[in-house]
Amino acid sequence: MARWLGIDLSGTTVRVALIESRLRKTVLVALREERLSDHASASEALRAATATLRCDACTAAVDGKKTFMRRIDLPRAAQKNLANVLSFEVEATLPFELDDAVMDHRRLRPVPGMDAPDELPIFAGVAFAEAVRDTIGLVRRGVGMEPARVGVGPLPLCNLAQLAPELASDKPRAILDLGDDAAELVVVRYGEPRFARTLSSGAMTLPATASRLVRELKQTLLAWRTAGGEALESLTLVGTGRSVPGLDEFLRQSLAIGVVDLPPLALDGMSAEHRALLPRFAKALGLALGLSRRPADLNLRQGALEAQQSYQFLRDKTPLFAGLVAAVVASLGFSVFAELRSLGAERTKLEEQLHAATLANFGKATRDAKEAGLLLDAALAGKLEDPMPDMDGFDVIVALSERIPLELEHDISELDFNRGALTIKGLVKTIEDAQKVAQLLDEHECMTDVNLARTTWLKEQDKQKYTLELKVDCTPGGKKADKSRAGKPAPKDEPKGEALP
Repeated sequence: MARWLGIDLSGTTVRVALIESRLRKTVLVALREERLSDHASASEALRAATATLRCDACTAAVDGKKTFMRRIDLPRAAQKNLANVLSFEVEATLPFELDDAVMDHRRLRPVPGMDAPDELPIFAGVAFAEAVRDTIGLVRRGVGMEPARVGVGPLPLCNLAQLAPELASDKPRAILDLGDDAAELVVVRYGEPRFARTLSSGAMTLPATASRLVRELKQTLLAWRTAGGEALESLTLVGTGRSVPGLDEFLRQSLAIGVVDLPPLALDGMSAEHRALLPRFAKALGLALGLSRRPADLNLRQGALEAQQSYQFLRDKTPLFAGLVAAVVASLGFSVFAELRSLGAERTKLEEQLHAATLANFGKATRDAKEAGLLLDAALAGKLEDPMPDMDGFDVIVALSERIPLELEHDISELDFNRGALTIKGLVKTIEDAQKVAQLLDEHECMTDVNLARTTWLKEQDKQKYTLELKVDCTPGGKKADKSRAGKPAPKDEPKGEALP
């Protein structure tokens, strides 16, 4: 059994849902909420909401206002290099570079008759790394453990399809989480996110802002249809707004779409009070279900942020692990002792062989490896290889000036050459020019593994900024050295540096 805690930090209230996953069923343990206005900080409100609750892992989500969600269709040929291609495509739609952000994506199930068979439908979510760190820090201060996952806006609502088969059907359905100060909408199909948007209107200012809420919802539904989506069958209203009297009927008449309740969920251990509160805690419950083995939402704990995870259940089982570690250490001690005895006998045998070999080859016997090495160095004096590298940084610059033609407008902003690893950051007119530079360098006999890592369009300069990564290896065992030099006469001595522009 595992206990999962979902934490909804959006709006003016902290809501938590604790569920217990068993072999063939999911049990609802607790639903709690605390208003932020009743506490000095959000972490104290979270601490009060989770008091006396024990969980094995927890999860939270970055507010939808701080995230970017994109549906992108990529050629199926890009599947082998999906990560790099997706980064280029997503970055082109964002007002910032991905260096300071975290991204996760999910391949969607193709919809027959709508998605082209030669394309890969992808849903991606992006947030600033600082926003993810803030969410992790808030949960750590409030719960005492870091969240195992960090979701994106309203996408955790898709996880409710695990308990509600109606949300996993082939018909698109919209779920509107109407909070106190904002609203989040996600379109679900096959239990996966197909479209998502965060609205600025909330339930706290109703009915004064009802017309603005309807206007934003109409714009959102129009954006879904413009993106190629089918007409929605219904809109499921959850969150604080579900308890506003007459709101469902108002939305039904204003949007000309059916407004329905949250479908029945296959949850055990629910009381009548829990059933009434479920719509209000829908996002918190979806976050908790994201810790299952088949989550439908995204996880922003990627890259450097992924390594910061910690697991509370390890702390709970510290005595058991301590006993196991002690047993392993004792076993390892006996194994090391036996291995040392074996190595000692082998060392004695090897020293005898070294004594005989040095006497036969150098006329002087020794059992010391260092002394034998000195004897060998003396015998090989004058036959050592030149320690100087075959190609240094100046040679790299010369090679660049020789390879890149004058008619190709090219500027180098940064060149980093360290232990054979070369990174070039430059400016060219078009992506084709960047690819041409990569091709020309790949033809050099000492340059291998040429990879055009990234290109970025600089609007102000009307140029493409690119990053090129490769390896420089001119040794006889290099990848290209033998092939390029075999059968060719030795090159004439030419002064280096004349090809520099």
